[in-house]
Amino acid sequence: MARSRAPRIIRHILKLLLVLIILVVSGLLFWRVCASEDYEITKGITVNEQVKAAYAEYGDGLILQYQKDRATITKAEKNYGYFSVVEYVYLPQIKQLQLVFRYNNSTLEHLKADYALSEIPNRETDLYDLTLTLTTDLTPEDPSDNLQQDKLQSHRIHASSEPVRETTTLYNYRRYTFDNVDIKPETVGVFLDIYYVGDVNYDLDAYGTLLLYDRSAPWVPYELSSDELKRLKGE
Repeated sequence: MARSRAPRIIRHILKLLLVLIILVVSGLLFWRVCASEDYEITKGITVNEQVKAAYAEYGDGLILQYQKDRATITKAEKNYGYFSVVEYVYLPQIKQLQLVFRYNNSTLEHLKADYALSEIPNRETDLYDLTLTLTTDLTPEDPSDNLQQDKLQSHRIHASSEPVRETTTLYNYRRYTFDNVDIKPETVGVFLDIYYVGDVNYDLDAYGTLLLYDRSAPWVPYELSSDELKRLKGE
């Protein structure tokens, strides 16, 4: 009789193990969703003095725009998955560009390995130098020569102020504002260049680069939320 009960006991054990595995996997997925939830830093534009003044002048005619069809995360072999821009918006009437830069904790482990650091850097510090590079077509009447370096001109723009910082369990966020970003018809592209602060040399390739604006891609209007409108109106 004991022998006949053995298969039934084994089936019960296997079912319990299966239920336990499902619960563990579901718990891990739920934890990751909660841990990776974007904080306030990603919710809405920065309403600084320039933006307030622009809204006071243009009202509902204030233009906010971005490009949607772009790579939002670095994918080169040397920095695959290291950095991302989770959102950005460009205000052409005041020539201002705002963006939210993000990297996860594993990127810091790669930073330690890539630069042979003695320890993983403190995630609370600013470890990366971010600048914009605007590339201009010197011969806009002939777009076929845009791959020739002597037909292009680059201009680097530094952030206008210190970044706004935020961290979650998994991610590290920095919100940057750049002024004097004049995207003209002859502007071919706008790139975000990322350098490690311990190795900033603008004559060399960046640690990571992301394309924000491509002249061949369309702009998408940025829709202000009710909360953003209240902040713009000072309510």
